[in-house]
Amino acid sequence: MSDFYTHLTEDLPAATAGLPVWMAELRQQGADNLRQHGLPTRRDESWKYTRLGFLDQRKTRLADPRSASVDATAWPVPIIKINKHIKLLDGALQSVDGEWPEGISVWSLQDALSQDSVDLPSLLQSLPAVQDKKLSANGFSALNNATLDHGVVIHVAKGVDAGRILFQWSVAPGHEAATQNQATGEGLLFNTRICLVLEAGASLQWMEQFESTSEHSNSCNVVVQIELGEGASLRHCRLQHEAETAGLITRTEVNQQSQSDYAYFGFDLGGGLVRHDLHSSLRGENAHASINGAYLLDNLRHVDNHVKVDHYAKNGTSDQYFRGVVGGRSKAVFNTAVKVHAGADGAEASQSNANILLSKLAEIDTKPELEIYADEVIANHGATVGQLDEKAVFYMRTRGIAEPVARQMLTTAFCQSVSDKLLDRQLAAALSDRMMAVMPELEIEHDQQ
Repeated sequence: MSDFYTHLTEDLPAATAGLPVWMAELRQQGADNLRQHGLPTRRDESWKYTRLGFLDQRKTRLADPRSASVDATAWPVPIIKINKHIKLLDGALQSVDGEWPEGISVWSLQDALSQDSVDLPSLLQSLPAVQDKKLSANGFSALNNATLDHGVVIHVAKGVDAGRILFQWSVAPGHEAATQNQATGEGLLFNTRICLVLEAGASLQWMEQFESTSEHSNSCNVVVQIELGEGASLRHCRLQHEAETAGLITRTEVNQQSQSDYAYFGFDLGGGLVRHDLHSSLRGENAHASINGAYLLDNLRHVDNHVKVDHYAKNGTSDQYFRGVVGGRSKAVFNTAVKVHAGADGAEASQSNANILLSKLAEIDTKPELEIYADEVIANHGATVGQLDEKAVFYMRTRGIAEPVARQMLTTAFCQSVSDKLLDRQLAAALSDRMMAVMPELEIEHDQQ
């Protein structure tokens, strides 16, 4: 076992005083699963191309869940201005700002325990890591259960349009423990749980921004659980632009009832070790999931997106659309899986992943998967890895455009096909600008090879 895992199991919190019985049992079960089955290894098929040596190299230790920083200087400029703004520092809820109309409730995880409008025990206990105890692939989810303390719960009442909400995630080595770790080149691992419950006909636009103002070697392990009632709609956008020394491991579980609509847009522009597992379950008829992403990587960055959609009911539709640009010695992993279960007749599913390599030392591992056990299903998938079209570059140069500019324009257009799918044009423009800002770095990597 690695030093990281050894220290992790030693540091697991033991105190459960003051917690409800069910929550204390959940934490103990998570700790038992972690100690028995361990963390993911390359023997787990879904982690075949992603190693955890990054955390060992930084001598990562489990952060005390009660030791979150309070640092007003730790916040970057919001990706866009939104009047409903939630800040999380070191994984802990720091502030809830703005005007919140009736029908929208926001609680810390601890405060949500006393609320009746959300069945929190059932929701937290429904995480697959609780039910599937044999797979070490669920090790980080088991860890999240074992350390369950910090988090945010959002509830949107029936038929309410919650508008736009911005979550700003930041990590700051401001408190004493983190400062000591930074001085010795060590990192801390913070754990957080986010729960979103949208009742029938409710809608929400949710923006997440993972970005810190200073270099750090810390990591976050975030589990998100989303419940969409009949006809509910969630637009979920995530920007990740952390330091190359930082780690981010996230898991998003979405349960969709009939005629619900979930749209995800992820943009990975940074991070040293980034892993995102996104799983949507279409449990009601005519539910739709649209999962999209772009990743732009340089240096030694590693980004792994694992997406799975389960069609359980009739006439469900899903599409997955990812674009990647990889330079330097960075590595991208993309695994997309769709399973159409028996009885989910009339399902439609599409998967598309295209990538551009800017360096001979860069690596992309992409794998689309389809399993179909129903009738009258329409499904297709495709994955490509290549380089910029040199004919297009040459054509632009003949029109007086310098080669570096031509390459940047072509690469930007390639990734903007993701942001262009956003209905929120202000957000689309802001994300396009952010992608454009990192493009020159990637092109320099290309020119130096």
